[in-house]
Amino acid sequence: MARQRNDRRRQHRLRRVAKSRFIGRLALVTMAAVFISAIGVLVHEFWNVSPREVALRLADMPKHQMLLAAGLTAISYLLLTVYDFLALRYVRRRLPFRDVLFASFTAFVLSNNIGIQILSGGSTRFRIYKSYGLGDVDIGAIVVFCTIAYALGVVTVGGLLALIDPLNTAKLLHLPQTLVMAGGLMMVGVSLGYVALCALWYKPVTLAGYRLRLPSLPLAITQVALASIDAVLASTVIYVLLPEDLGLTYQSFLPVYLIAATASVLSLVPGGLGVFESAMTILTMPPSKAATMSAFLAYRMIYFIAPLLIALTGFVLHELRGSAQNSSV
Repeated sequence: MARQRNDRRRQHRLRRVAKSRFIGRLALVTMAAVFISAIGVLVHEFWNVSPREVALRLADMPKHQMLLAAGLTAISYLLLTVYDFLALRYVRRRLPFRDVLFASFTAFVLSNNIGIQILSGGSTRFRIYKSYGLGDVDIGAIVVFCTIAYALGVVTVGGLLALIDPLNTAKLLHLPQTLVMAGGLMMVGVSLGYVALCALWYKPVTLAGYRLRLPSLPLAITQVALASIDAVLASTVIYVLLPEDLGLTYQSFLPVYLIAATASVLSLVPGGLGVFESAMTILTMPPSKAATMSAFLAYRMIYFIAPLLIALTGFVLHELRGSAQNSSV
């Protein structure tokens, strides 16, 4: 009997490993297909644009535009750190401001560039918060809290836009207005349902092997509000870099950004490279291709590459300091 139980357990583990490998391979193939398709769209749209013209446009981009985008990027990443402060309040733990700022900034920068936030940002948070003395359960709760918060922001703002301006949103998506309004109601309903669940449900919820309690009602409301502000603020970085002849007001641009950002996250492509730009191009049909491409490049450098260099430098120094402390003990 004991041998049979062990055999069944071994077979169950093997099936789980095989299933995990299949899902991993499927995700890799899907990511590659999406990336190739996105690059194909960009090549088709920008094939007649010379690299020299793009470089000249980038060099001629007004300095105040670049500085404004850099300032908005700094504010955006600073706002993201509030996610971790709320998450620490959720798990009832306290850390110095400097430590939380470092952990949050590094995790969000790496997840933005690598993709798959719950894995890339999660593993980074685990590594850093573990060095600060937090337990596995607390760190797991922090990772889940921050991941859910990002999704809530996109869903809430997207739903509100569909309800506030259904006509323009329907034109943008080439969908019936009634369908857009129904989608908006559903998205807002998800956010309201989450808040209601946090207000009414007190039993722990099992998620990814962890038994987690839902946030309190004030914390859930703050979580949704913060995530919504973050989604709006993040969109302003690329908006201020786009050429004026695009002819888009911010209200009409915001749904474009949300769709492009969501597509880049769901694609699993690192940093949504190519996917974000393809979605933006398809939805806006820019008249000035070179100016738009230069805006995309400036956006990548300001919002992705520059923070990544800072985060990697900080992370390496953190690891070296930790190794030095361990070796001296």
